[in-house]
Amino acid sequence: MKKYLFILTLAVFFCACVDWKTTEESHVKFSWRKASLCVENPIAEGDSLCYHIEFNLDTLAGDGELASRLAAVLRDSVLCAGDYPTIQEAMAALADSMETEWKAELAEMYDAESDFRETLQYYYTVEGSPVESGNDSILSYQSNISCYLGGAHGSYVVSYYNFEKKTGKLLNIHDIIPEEAEMFALMAMEEQLCKDWGAKDLADLQEKTGITMLGDLYLTNNFLVKGDSILFLFNQYEIAPYAAGLISVTVKKP
Repeated sequence: MKKYLFILTLAVFFCACVDWKTTEESHVKFSWRKASLCVENPIAEGDSLCYHIEFNLDTLAGDGELASRLAAVLRDSVLCAGDYPTIQEAMAALADSMETEWKAELAEMYDAESDFRETLQYYYTVEGSPVESGNDSILSYQSNISCYLGGAHGSYVVSYYNFEKKTGKLLNIHDIIPEEAEMFALMAMEEQLCKDWGAKDLADLQEKTGITMLGDLYLTNNFLVKGDSILFLFNQYEIAPYAAGLISVTVKKP
């Protein structure tokens, strides 16, 4: 089998910056660092086409409970490499596993003369950073994963994570909306989606947009607290076909 030469470029670096948050009770100082890694290798020896792997994640400095919980979520849920003690090691492990898989897969498919050679440019990028929640007691964080791993189109996934600043607890939606208010929140979600899309009811909404074609509305843990409102986000294929894109809806907290 033809031997392929892969040139590995790894850049792991940290940049520290300071962000001040003020609450009624105290001043909370967050020191953020950026963990990054980039791998870009040619698909075949001497070829100009490359596959690309890149990670850029803001992390909290220190070993406090909040920093530890955020780091765990980044390793477990964003990078899916929770067996590694640090984010840098998790990044390296994920990149290495992807390279191993991609080398074998692309080697079998690659043909320099093919009209479809452009489709072999696999990529996988992950970004993560804090976002303003409008709530002084909550730290909200957003991750974005964009990738193309073959097939008809790429994928894009956005995830929100919300932490209680004081304890570091990762909040779920029932920490924000009690179970007894769930039905009211779902009704508000349905009403707002119909209003946003100009639909008269849920059936009309499905016909116009595909929303609920693949699943019913539910109180997803993919949410962002925005003052006295909550933004719910459904990614592709969760409740609607790919063509519907990301579906977001903002409702008042019941």
